[in-house]
Amino acid sequence: MITVSRTITVPMARDEAFRQVAQFGRASEWDPALAESRQETPGEPGLGTVFPIVADFRGKRTPMTYEITEWEPTTRLVIEGTGEKAAARDEIGFADAPGGGTTITYTAALGMKGWLKVAEPFLKGTFNTMGDEAVAGLAAWLGR
Repeated sequence: MITVSRTITVPMARDEAFRQVAQFGRASEWDPALAESRQETPGEPGLGTVFPIVADFRGKRTPMTYEITEWEPTTRLVIEGTGEKAAARDEIGFADAPGGGTTITYTAALGMKGWLKVAEPFLKGTFNTMGDEAVAGLAAWLGR
């Protein structure tokens, strides 16, 4: 499994930052690796909310289904995804930043399935770049 962790600070209050990020159905608005994302479960996001996404990985569109599996409002959420070729676990933590705003720590783990596991060591660089681009996109999206 490949794990990447990034921390950003945004000028938004923690409760609002949490509320925005929990709307993972809008993740394609800030994560350039996602071609599509939407919320399948009706209502406000919470524990058990499901998000079908289509990732664009090295030019190939890969459908995955994510679900919120841990939910600690304004503090932490975990979203786990699975697809035909990969499984993912994103843990996102929120804390008040010194001087105002919110510090967000985004830790993403991706594991390939089946025979693709042998490729994981070769994908680390690509996954690190994707992580950099995703958190930069998230920071810009929350700072708009």
